[in-house]
Amino acid sequence: METKIVADNTKGQVLAYDGEEQVGLLDFTFKGQVMFINHTEAFKKGMGIGALLVEAANEYAINHKLKVLPICSYAFTWYQRHPQYKDILDEHAGEGVSCQL
Repeated sequence: METKIVADNTKGQVLAYDGEEQVGLLDFTFKGQVMFINHTEAFKKGMGIGALLVEAANEYAINHKLKVLPICSYAFTWYQRHPQYKDILDEHAGEGVSCQL
């Protein structure tokens, strides 16, 4: 499985592919130096697609020196399970968590 990131100055997506088939997406927006992870969706369950999407978004944020504010509950839970990335989280992480995978 592989991911592709499409982004401009205000928003973007991480797209997951299994061969030619798109199997998931993660939507994010930017406000200043903060990446808001708004929604994560895996089209096939039980394949680790959600984690793959958040990992790719996390790497993008690190490479672009951004803080992350996970609005999506899946992404928020991923960060709770990976405390090694707590320094990348925005100080408001956990407030307003809403969506579900």
